[in-house]
Amino acid sequence: MKTKCIFILFITLCLQGVAQNNDKPNESTVDTSNKVRSAKDFIPGNKVILTENFTQGEIGDFPVNWTTNSSGEIITMDDSSQKWLQLTSKGVFMLNDVKQLPANFTLEFDVIATEKFSFYSTFLCLGFIETKTKNEYAKWGYYIHGKEGVTVQIRPVSAAEAKNMGTARVKIYSDGKEILKNEIEFPGFNNSNSNRAKVQIWRQKARLRMYVNGQKIWDLPNAFQDINYNSVVFFINDYKTPADKYYISNLRIAEAGSDTRHQLIETGTFSTSEILFDVNKSTIKSSCAAILADLGKALKENPSVTISITGHTDSDGIETANQLLSEQRAESVKNHLAANFGIEKSRMTTFGKGASEPVADNTSEEGKIKNRRVEFKVIK
Repeated sequence: MKTKCIFILFITLCLQGVAQNNDKPNESTVDTSNKVRSAKDFIPGNKVILTENFTQGEIGDFPVNWTTNSSGEIITMDDSSQKWLQLTSKGVFMLNDVKQLPANFTLEFDVIATEKFSFYSTFLCLGFIETKTKNEYAKWGYYIHGKEGVTVQIRPVSAAEAKNMGTARVKIYSDGKEILKNEIEFPGFNNSNSNRAKVQIWRQKARLRMYVNGQKIWDLPNAFQDINYNSVVFFINDYKTPADKYYISNLRIAEAGSDTRHQLIETGTFSTSEILFDVNKSTIKSSCAAILADLGKALKENPSVTISITGHTDSDGIETANQLLSEQRAESVKNHLAANFGIEKSRMTTFGKGASEPVADNTSEEGKIKNRRVEFKVIK
């Protein structure tokens, strides 16, 4: 009898242990040590094509360097001298000074939506389009579209009118047909606590990235098609109530560098003439901060990667001096990445090739610029 009681007690304790263990997460499938890393990687272009803050326009007028099929007016808010363009219902608004969009560019602007913006009021839409005639821009609107274009849309309220959420859309057209669309909710632009947004667009050839108040909303590798995008348009539909309005200002369009990060990490090599130095020196110019930041972030996000950095010069001057200068410039780039981004110097090996490996004709200034380059290669 005593033996039987001990056996029953043993079974009971085992079952209790199993029950307690089942209340805990399975340690083989839950790893609390994992840390998610993400890059806030927007880098504005450094060759400015256009800026627009409406300082040259008169209050109450439509800006002279824009075209529209509707109306709009320049306004100020409260006691601020900052000017904004108020967009009118069912309008298309085109920047006259944009004649061509580079394969790599950034566009930034600020937008304000009035408080308590209605769910039934329009999205604010931005399009990068191809136009071949003066008035072809007017083919774009909320329910109509032209032949070729990439459009993004935002509104500070969601379909379910969820608190603290706005909505973003993307629609892409090619040969007159909609080839891609999507819609998401996001918190960065909403009626509850943020009716003002900084919108940033980054095109890198086919790739489209869009950020709203620093949050990446879209990252589409094949958004832009192989056609001539030469116009920028804003367009809207109806406001539900007269109080609802969109205001835009602080536009900046700039040519950007090539897709440094992805070329280096994904293809293993990257060559650029955008890292500039003082004449006959290895001192890096401050205007190169953007491209060096892109390289620094790429290396920081990929800590297992080691690279070689090779400097090249044009053929002007003495061969031995060019060889030494190319070595010093490669070393300057290495030191900059180490000092500003914490990249271990052991991950970077430097070389100089002087003028021995030209990629263009050294008899023209354009060719010399191409030859004064820095090459990066992944070696591990």
